[in-house]
Amino acid sequence: MRVLVVGAGTMGITHGWLLSQHHDVSWLVRGDRADFYAEPFELRVHDLRPGHRDTTATVALKLVTSIAPDLYDAVLVMVPGAGLPDVLPVLDGAGTRVPVVLMLNHWNLAEALGGSSESSANRLLGFPSQIGGGRQGHRITVTVFPRGTVLEAGTANKKAALNTVEALLASGGLTVRRQRHMPDWLAVHSMQQALTAAPLIEAERYRAFAADRAAIARMVVAFREGLDVCRARGIRTWRLWPAPLFKFPKPLVARLLQGMFQKAETEAMVVGHMGHGLDEWIEGLESIRTDAQRLGVPAPEIDRQWAVIRSRRSGA
Repeated sequence: MRVLVVGAGTMGITHGWLLSQHHDVSWLVRGDRADFYAEPFELRVHDLRPGHRDTTATVALKLVTSIAPDLYDAVLVMVPGAGLPDVLPVLDGAGTRVPVVLMLNHWNLAEALGGSSESSANRLLGFPSQIGGGRQGHRITVTVFPRGTVLEAGTANKKAALNTVEALLASGGLTVRRQRHMPDWLAVHSMQQALTAAPLIEAERYRAFAADRAAIARMVVAFREGLDVCRARGIRTWRLWPAPLFKFPKPLVARLLQGMFQKAETEAMVVGHMGHGLDEWIEGLESIRTDAQRLGVPAPEIDRQWAVIRSRRSGA
């Protein structure tokens, strides 16, 4: 298959590399960044999939700076959520019959798509949570987990496109799960990252945060407030994991989360992603807080988190 990856960050390069073992993969980048991406990348992979080993690869990207119509069999969009408005007009050039998968984090995707979470038969939603890591210059370090790639369950008119994309991702060794109510799931998922930003900044070091049960307990409070905002938006959070977890007593949830944060794989994923993703998390926090105020939802811990962000930005 001829595959186009829109975006050449950690996710875009790693997914493209996995797929390039069996397919013809190109990466769409901005013209003013083409020289940077023309240099090879060193990709270090900690592979937790059964039957796979850790590896290091040199990845030379096959670059394009515009989309040729009807050339590709599938398009994977892996850009920060804030960049979606700039990308959407570009995607129209791919043609109407090409499956286009938006694999990105977003607090309110319906709003970003013009007020509707429903899209055409070939415009699909997904998320690349099977891979975590980060990039420094031309060095990329990632962990590939045994499972975690998500595609929307879709409706009957999307069945053919979803089957095509699932088979494509599976050919790269990725395990795909179909998710119902995908825009709502993305809201809860993006909230998890957004509400981690301030505690990490406040602690200054990841391990200091992971060792601080009180800080994690405050994050549990913020997450509960965020779920209140989700419900005010009309999202049925009870059907979206990990929202049901937060019904348990705060000390229990904090202990469970602390155990997760203290795992080496979680540390590598979060610290790696922070290198280029922290600004996106902060933008997500601002969006959640804005919606809380707009909808009249009390969110004092989210307000406190935002004050932490502002104080660090101002150097206070």
